[in-house]
Amino acid sequence: MVTVILAFIFLTPRSVFKDSPNYRPPHPNEIVATADGSGAFVYEVSASMLSANESNIQAALKHALQPVTGNVEITRYEEVRTSTGKLTGYRVWAHR
Repeated sequence: MVTVILAFIFLTPRSVFKDSPNYRPPHPNEIVATADGSGAFVYEVSASMLSANESNIQAALKHALQPVTGNVEITRYEEVRTSTGKLTGYRVWAHR
């Protein structure tokens, strides 16, 4: 009986189990934060979080981050675009 169980475990292809993780795209209002090695954080902000009539991008990013992070100083930011060139969000480096 043990031999049958071990044979099932080791000889069954992985595709039978379907154990791959599910990909979940982030919510449009979700801010993803990762630690930078230098004590700062890198935040990923969706472009839909910024108001369309805002002319100063850095001020709009700071306003979008403030409810989550509190008072932070933005060091730099860069646009995140798809392969077709559509703006999807911003990557922001900030520290307290």
